[in-house]
Amino acid sequence: MNAPRLGLLIALAGTLAATWYAAGLEDEVAESVVNVRERSARQPPVQAASLPPAGAPAKPALASSSQAASLREPLPAHAVRDLFAARSWQPPPPPAPAAEPSAPPRAPALPFRYLGRMEDGDQVVVFLMDGNRERVVRQGDEWPNYRVDEINRRGMRLTYLPLNETQRMLFGSSD
Repeated sequence: MNAPRLGLLIALAGTLAATWYAAGLEDEVAESVVNVRERSARQPPVQAASLPPAGAPAKPALASSSQAASLREPLPAHAVRDLFAARSWQPPPPPAPAAEPSAPPRAPALPFRYLGRMEDGDQVVVFLMDGNRERVVRQGDEWPNYRVDEINRRGMRLTYLPLNETQRMLFGSSD
């Protein structure tokens, strides 16, 4: 066999042996940490007088590192935090004022525009503009959401039906 190849094989064997040995050390460290936690959880703090003699056999360790991982205690809530969360040095905003009780519902403003009126004997007819639609209105008429209660020379009284609230519309002149 070649001398360089033999050297590489020896180096490979040494690397594998070192890796195997290091893996065994990690298991021993994990087992010893678990043993220390178990003892501290079961017993009061160790005092110098209660230590076992130097030649006493050690307690048996756990069989595998998976058992050691299952015995780990969860971290306390204050230890778990987002390391990359946004931080601000500004003081926190003042607390929001307490919500005031809401006012009872009110009828909306009248959606009509006065165009004119006409008197026919003792009956008054009013012409209104409702959006793009003209309405001819007499006392007692009803249409969606409104009822005409009274019409006179100065104005008219309407009732908003969903809330049963009375509203007035003034005509502007009393001629």
